[in-house]
Amino acid sequence: MSLAMIRYRWSSFLGTFAALLLGVAVLAGSLSLWAAARPRVPDELAGAAVIVAAPRYDPPDGGFPTFRPWSAGELDRLTTDLAAVPGVAAAVPDRPFYVQRIVDGRPVGDRREALHSGRPWAGTVALTAGAAPSRPGEVVVDAALGVPVGAALPVLTAAGPATWTVSGTSDRPGFYVAPATADGLAAGPRFIALWLAPGARAAEVAGRLPAVLGGLGTALTGDARGAAEPESDQRTRWIGAQLIIAVVFVATFVAIFVVASTCAFSAAQRRRELGLLRAVGATPGQVRRMLLGEALLVALVAGVPGALLGVALAPPAAGPFVATGLEPAGFRVGFTWWAPVAAIAVGLVVAGLGVWLSARRASRVPALEALRVAAAEPRPMTLARWITGLALLALGGGLALLLPGSSAEQKPTIVLSSAMVLLVAAALLAPVFVVPIVRLVTWPARRGPTGLLVREGARVSARRVASTAAPVLAAVGFAVLLVGTFQTADAAVGIEDTAKIPESAVAARSDDSPGLSEAAVRAQPGRSALTSIVYLESGRPLVASGVPGSAGLVASPELGWAAGQTVPLRFADGAVVAVPVAAVSDRVGSVELPRDLVRAHDPAALTDVVYLAGDFAPAPGAVRMTARQFVEREAAEEGDLIDLFLGVLLAISVGYTGLAVANTLLMATNARRPEFDTLHRTGATTGQIVRVVVSEALLSVLVGSLLGLAVAVPALFESRAGLQDEIGAPVTLVMPWGTLAAVVSVCGVLAVLAAALPTLRARGGGAVARTMAG
Repeated sequence: MSLAMIRYRWSSFLGTFAALLLGVAVLAGSLSLWAAARPRVPDELAGAAVIVAAPRYDPPDGGFPTFRPWSAGELDRLTTDLAAVPGVAAAVPDRPFYVQRIVDGRPVGDRREALHSGRPWAGTVALTAGAAPSRPGEVVVDAALGVPVGAALPVLTAAGPATWTVSGTSDRPGFYVAPATADGLAAGPRFIALWLAPGARAAEVAGRLPAVLGGLGTALTGDARGAAEPESDQRTRWIGAQLIIAVVFVATFVAIFVVASTCAFSAAQRRRELGLLRAVGATPGQVRRMLLGEALLVALVAGVPGALLGVALAPPAAGPFVATGLEPAGFRVGFTWWAPVAAIAVGLVVAGLGVWLSARRASRVPALEALRVAAAEPRPMTLARWITGLALLALGGGLALLLPGSSAEQKPTIVLSSAMVLLVAAALLAPVFVVPIVRLVTWPARRGPTGLLVREGARVSARRVASTAAPVLAAVGFAVLLVGTFQTADAAVGIEDTAKIPESAVAARSDDSPGLSEAAVRAQPGRSALTSIVYLESGRPLVASGVPGSAGLVASPELGWAAGQTVPLRFADGAVVAVPVAAVSDRVGSVELPRDLVRAHDPAALTDVVYLAGDFAPAPGAVRMTARQFVEREAAEEGDLIDLFLGVLLAISVGYTGLAVANTLLMATNARRPEFDTLHRTGATTGQIVRVVVSEALLSVLVGSLLGLAVAVPALFESRAGLQDEIGAPVTLVMPWGTLAAVVSVCGVLAVLAAALPTLRARGGGAVARTMAG
């Protein structure tokens, strides 16, 4: 029966088919990207079958695990003992450091990759020409750079500019220097690569290591070696994973919404058909199974090509992910068999969830009632819809009432939660507002034939108008709320951060470098802080700011330390130093230390900015900026990622919204052909009928837009008020007019096409042209 119904009413399933095909494609592609975005072993360590990791600390509240570095004594003992383990040919500590090539006075290359592009020579890289570096200042470089053996190579390191001599070239990216050079540039190692002897097996070697390591490390084999990936790459992958998760969530949610609204509208249109089935003996269970079977068949037919499409589009997406900073360099996407299978399974679940409620409602309609009301639209607001809509309205309003007594950190969450609940409530209560809004909007044209037909048609078909307006309401509210909130917050952050900088100018890193070298900082007149990481005895990492002229350790009160107390800290080079607490202050984020102490134990640290107290001194990797320009650039880098997130999420939500609007109007227009035929017989021309359906479509988009704005705009004002309280300064409300215009325009164009094309097609087929004479 389900298959026969699909063959007979295939056009009414096009919207469901398209929604599921796109949804499964997005899911399959996203899952393929997510499967590929797993931590990978750095190329320099890929040949090591076993990697020993330093003691690991896992934050109790989640977050990235950290590995505290070994001290010099621990490292010497470990490398000696590990090299003596049967099956181990060499134990090589991994000590990456920052280095960039300088061309025409500017650092070049990927600044993120440059943070770990330098390494001490260990004989694990094959030479293509020349010899290994044996003296300070010698380096082996990638042959692809085109620098010949013996040539001088200007570079920029954390210490400052230097000129190295190319002693050899290799076929691997990076800069490989003599150990003596690396000692002054690299922090303490946290991983030791074990190169195995021929015939040795990784599992057997790893099994011998616990007795050697004790509590000083863990052996990693196979995919677990991905823990040695640089922290910068881990954070980059985390950002990409958040986007993928958000895309999967939004795509699934919106797909359920579209399928549910499509199925509900289709079931309402088929009341006469379902009533006839009930009249000939079909039970409610049979009706439910028929509708569920239809949806599952459509999901299966749409899911297979959708999954193949998503899997095919995932590999080309790797390049844009790397270019936008969502994945590190070297990211590749391959085929993962479970991604399309999982996407098809989710598509079937989405289809089942989307049709379930409408199927239950349709199966409960008695046969005689369905036949009796088949010619007229049922009442637009059912009791369940009233109860649910009013309950959500009360919940959203109650959340808004919590704002005055909430903290600054809680207000954004409360505003967004309240607005999202109110958007759902507005979608449920939309039929109540349709008639008043329609009467108000069409008042100037109430005496014309088109205006009269539109007014009366909307009055007697409030459910149809609301079904079209609901997805527009959600898209407009979602877009205005999210984009407006983030843009207003960006403006507020810029005001707050600029106010914290008394200096008018700063020396900041250039766009090509990850930070300022020590030489560039010391050349500038002004204040700065050198950021590093120190570790407690538990392994917990703390952000340490090295400040010139600091009298000693200044700690945050949340650490629970007291002035005069001596605290053992492990620095970035692995050295453990007992440091007395000079003071406790809430003006520091974690700990503050003398800058020279931090630099002595972390030669790889870079400075973010120098707040100038005099003239800027030009230096490689440094540029002069005003304080406002610096704040705007820092905010823009984070804002670019936020804009990317918002752009992807809005594209999915608006795309599905347009699909829902088009599908609803296509089904409604096709079902109204007898009505158009009657209008034509009473003297209406095809142009007049097209104007009526187009006006009704645009009216539905207008109703949805107004209701969406009615929820989103007050929420934006509440968000601005919270930001003003937080920073203590006036904040300008940013209304995203461009986003609003784009969303409404897309919905409007699709609505016009979906309403006009079936009408014109009917005219061409003669359905409208027929007269009483036949």
